[in-house]
Amino acid sequence: MSATSESLPAEKVGDDGGWVGTFVRRPILAVVLNLLIIIAGVAAIQSIEVRELPDVDRPVVTVRSSYPGATPESMDAQITAIVESAVSRVQGVTSISSNSSYGSSRVSIEFSSDADLQTAAMDVRDAVAGITNQLPSDMDDEPRVVKADADATPIIRMAIASDKLSESELTDLVSNVIEDRLSAVEGVAAANSYGLRAKTIEVRVSLTALAARGLSLTDLIAAINKASVATPSGALENATQQLLVRAEAPVTSPEDVNALEINSQTKVADVAFVRWAFQEATAMTRLDGKTAIGLEIIRQAQANTIKISDGVRTAV
Repeated sequence: MSATSESLPAEKVGDDGGWVGTFVRRPILAVVLNLLIIIAGVAAIQSIEVRELPDVDRPVVTVRSSYPGATPESMDAQITAIVESAVSRVQGVTSISSNSSYGSSRVSIEFSSDADLQTAAMDVRDAVAGITNQLPSDMDDEPRVVKADADATPIIRMAIASDKLSESELTDLVSNVIEDRLSAVEGVAAANSYGLRAKTIEVRVSLTALAARGLSLTDLIAAINKASVATPSGALENATQQLLVRAEAPVTSPEDVNALEINSQTKVADVAFVRWAFQEATAMTRLDGKTAIGLEIIRQAQANTIKISDGVRTAV
């Protein structure tokens, strides 16, 4: 009977466990490296944009004009062509596209990718301001400059309704408060509403009554237009003071319109029926079967959609 013995291989001389062994022997170094990785990750989360697609937006500015009653040909000749000529001289413009329709004009200006959107919009506003005296004097409003493509798809749509407010009161709330508040959210180019029903004074004319008094519809319109006026009329001065004179003839109710004189023998009430009414609707919005007002949020070119969405929800 004999005994045998085996010897286990000895550890390699100088084997310190590699980089794993380094971290085991130096725990402070391991903690510092892990903290650096965490800090870098947090910084990346805060600085990297989160978007569905890469940022390929070019700076785009749109000039929108309204001239009710004008044909597309008139809009193109009297407004669109003049605006195009003015904005074409702005530095950094790469392309200009326009669209003229009934009562409306749109001019979209695209800038080079390295152009700053804020500066581009200011330059366009300055260019448009310089040609306002060349535009028709009876336009409703001056051209509006928007920092986005007018054909851009809205990123948010919402409906506004109320059980307590009338249609006109809800229209005033949207026009005077909600639109302005949402337009001020960072990254929002425009907050466009539709389905508005502003309160107005409706005059229903009896042509028979007009003809019986030897008057025409033009006489009635002239009488109403003259009544709604507020213009400066100069100043009165003496040795000690100066008085500014302003002529005002506000018409604010159907009773005021009824009392207007067409001539010395005829008032508006004699030839027309005047009442409160709503402006004719060009769009209708319904929410659960109830009349509402729609609102669309258009984002600025190069703006972050998610940040805009968060900002709009906070404002709402």
